[in-house]
Amino acid sequence: MPFTTGENVGPYRIVEQLGQGGMATVFKAYHPALDRYVAIKVLHPAFREDPDFLARFQREARIVAKLDHPHIVPIYDFAEHRGHPYLVMRFIEGETLKARLRRDPPSPHEVLDIVEAVGGALSYAHGLGILHRDIKPSNIILTPDGQVFLTDFGLARMAEAGESTLSRDLMIGTPQYISPEQAKGETHLDARTDIYSLGVVLYELLVGRAPFQADTPYAVIHDHIFSPLPLPRSLNPALQETLERLLLKALAKDPADRFETVDEMVAAFRASLEPPVVADPLDTVTGAPPSTVADRAGQPAADAPAIAEPEATRPAKRLPWLWPVVAVVAVLCLCASSAFGLRLLRRARQVTPVPQADGPAAAEELLEAARTARDEGDVPAAISQYQRAVEADPALVEAYVEAADLLARGREMDRAADALARGLEANPESALLHRRMSELAALTGHWEEAQRQIEWLLEEVPGDPSVHAYAGLLVLLQGGPCVDARAELETALRLAPDLAWAHFGLALCNLDEGDLEQARAELEFVVGQEDIPPILRLRAQEELGRLGMDPQESIQRELDELLALAQDVEREDLRSALKDELELANSAWRAGDEEMAARALRGVQGLVGEHADELGEGLSAELSTRIDHILHLISEP
Repeated sequence: MPFTTGENVGPYRIVEQLGQGGMATVFKAYHPALDRYVAIKVLHPAFREDPDFLARFQREARIVAKLDHPHIVPIYDFAEHRGHPYLVMRFIEGETLKARLRRDPPSPHEVLDIVEAVGGALSYAHGLGILHRDIKPSNIILTPDGQVFLTDFGLARMAEAGESTLSRDLMIGTPQYISPEQAKGETHLDARTDIYSLGVVLYELLVGRAPFQADTPYAVIHDHIFSPLPLPRSLNPALQETLERLLLKALAKDPADRFETVDEMVAAFRASLEPPVVADPLDTVTGAPPSTVADRAGQPAADAPAIAEPEATRPAKRLPWLWPVVAVVAVLCLCASSAFGLRLLRRARQVTPVPQADGPAAAEELLEAARTARDEGDVPAAISQYQRAVEADPALVEAYVEAADLLARGREMDRAADALARGLEANPESALLHRRMSELAALTGHWEEAQRQIEWLLEEVPGDPSVHAYAGLLVLLQGGPCVDARAELETALRLAPDLAWAHFGLALCNLDEGDLEQARAELEFVVGQEDIPPILRLRAQEELGRLGMDPQESIQRELDELLALAQDVEREDLRSALKDELELANSAWRAGDEEMAARALRGVQGLVGEHADELGEGLSAELSTRIDHILHLISEP
């Protein structure tokens, strides 16, 4: 055993061993400085035989440590101890789905919770270009209060292509859940390999056993590649036909025959349940099928999955990594400005009894019930109440907007787009709904839809300064000349001289035209404003760094600001823990130990994430964005 109980591993004291698998051993440990327990996953000693493994471990750990999603177990730290590489993760009280299946099968409501949570985590990771490649029940953790977490991102890539005995003999992926292409050793994998593995998990949840069972792992792998899928209804006759069709599609041998995205699969599963446990947002306002952002952006209806309705929104088109695009899209994201999103704290499907009458009065009561559920963190109940509110009064614009904002903050962009689309169907003259749709369309890369919405806004509400700022920024996004963008941006500034988005757009124009001094002045103006989205502040600071500011000086300034911000934390023990970790980062930075400084800052990130609700959205977002900025500067060559 690499570590022993009571041993100190860096700043952590080992408490007990929690489990052991083929690639790693997991320990519970205590971090005295932050007064919290963590889980330490130490990689198998055989990996030390591979001379390139440590570099690969560090590279992949940096990638997965950036994952920030309510259903992904966060990585706080990574290092090595006596030659043993290890990851430090959030310690979560609960049991794996594998252990739960041994005890008793989850209820249909719990199955939907699991699929939506794991699907949301995968969709988020896939959007960042990260595959899991080892989806299985033992990597899904269920907590006593109903939360669901996906763990072990990155382990497959860490182990892959190594020279150690273990990595040569190890099949990356678990035989019962491995995709055919992964089983054949193909290297060019995409999101559909995770869709297949999630399909196997869903098959097991619905049917009662994994699809392929044999005496040896290689026999199971052979079946994944060559054997027809056992028909789910032949094993469980009570299974609905629509669910069988869903499983057949998810578990197709050819990736091209599967769902294109995990969001499509989750939407199809949600729609296949009879009766639906949670209806899609606001899906009874009109009798027509939902009109999504993708539909209006020109995607043919035939692209939707054939097995379930409503249609799932097509994935956003990938664009080249251009700084102005990333920055502007981030700025346009009013509905998702929080650094952490809304945590799904409760999983109850019941909602507060409300009047069943129609009309504005009943709708207002339902709207207040939705807001109460939202403020308490009960997202499913809030969405259900928003839906009932617009059923009672389809003209209640606030319900559509708040439902879309809530879904977007939880990174459910397709459902948010559906909510706004339905609102526009019922309220085609609402400037607020058009504005929100333009923001979301830009965020998800649907430029034609964003352009269409902005053109409507420019015609109907030409006096709104932010609309002109959007228009100018969209010109830049589409590669147009700065002279065209500048006209719109300057119009916005004539109407609102301090509008940060317009000043940021002018800074991008100045950079494109080579006027670095004026770009610096615009960016400094943006950074100097108090009431702007934290992500905008971060992007403006990064651009200032690119203009030649001394990174050393910038990092020290940010560390000083972080220490000052920590003083605003009300709870004494939390304030003390944050200050201790920040002072450690500051001391390490002054001593020239960049690695230790970065490690301490990641510890602060984890602490902020754990207590985001208590810290409040503004302070937690400010802390997080400043830490991100420092880590970005440290990592730059």
